[in-house]
Amino acid sequence: MLHTESIESGTLEALRWLMCDEALRDFSLVGGTALALYMGHRRSIDLGLFTLRPFDAPQLRAYLADKYGLSNAFVRESTVKGTVGRIKIDCITYTYPLLEPVHEADGLRLCSLRDIAAMKLSAIADSGTRLKDFVDVACLSTRLSLGDMLRAYDAKYRGMNPISPLKALTYYDDIREREPILTLRGSYDWALIDARLRSMLDNMERIYEAYPFAFD
Repeated sequence: MLHTESIESGTLEALRWLMCDEALRDFSLVGGTALALYMGHRRSIDLGLFTLRPFDAPQLRAYLADKYGLSNAFVRESTVKGTVGRIKIDCITYTYPLLEPVHEADGLRLCSLRDIAAMKLSAIADSGTRLKDFVDVACLSTRLSLGDMLRAYDAKYRGMNPISPLKALTYYDDIREREPILTLRGSYDWALIDARLRSMLDNMERIYEAYPFAFD
């Protein structure tokens, strides 16, 4: 069962329309919104839609603009980014292999938790600019151990140094995007996120029982 309460009704409605659209049949939801639907740990509004197949980006941009009112569009090869209303939407070809089949539920297509975990570690290792990536990895520890996440990272990104995400996991100086973390359970506290990430490094195979949030 998906935690549809984790995304606003307008975002959910837009996602359902996009998932039903034949032009987007090869795209699946990834990133923080997919994770929020799986786990219900925080609210999320952005829609990241990835496909393994290349596509005609200018053609898709024109289609999305005409049918859904896509604006502020950025287009390059197999990439379309823009907004529909106030919802940020990314449509991207991402050629790294899927570790598990796409999960289908409630008319939505979502990449697996292992795939999302690997991508979150990759984002932290590559740039480490988004606060929500650190929060998401800390919360993922209730479903997967850090060892599980690293094995997923290694399987998805063959040839990448698995030490890179380990070093980056507690390096916070590059965090620039500090959008509010709106939790659904408990209260956000950065000190608890930091403590969980450090604990994960010390307990690589541990799966935690609760999210690293403050509970009364």
